Amino acid sequence: QPPELALLTAPRLLELCFQTAGICELASSGRLGLPQHIARVTLPEPADATGRRYAVVEAGAEGFDAEVVDDGGRVQLRMEGYRTVPLATPIDPELLEPLRVAVT
Repeated sequence: QPPELALLTAPRLLELCFQTAGICELASSGRLGLPQHIARVTLPEPADATGRRYAVVEAGAEGFDAEVVDDGGRVQLRMEGYRTVPLATPIDPELLEPLRVAVT
């Protein structure tokens, strides 16, 4: 508030991290989860993004770490320690097989 207040970052960049980490989690554990915790979000010095943006996600002991980078390799957003809470409904392992093949 107020609505004309500038945002620190585009919300879609953080959502890109959520979605990409979710795909990695589905492929590795068969678990679908919703956001529960983020340890830290870092916004490097503002730089104009060039071309497409990509999410690079790494799974670790404390959850997922992710970066959004542009075609020039410049980091637009960094998210650390992202964890999810699992949904109660399990996913049929047969449905996950194509995802596992694509992610590995």
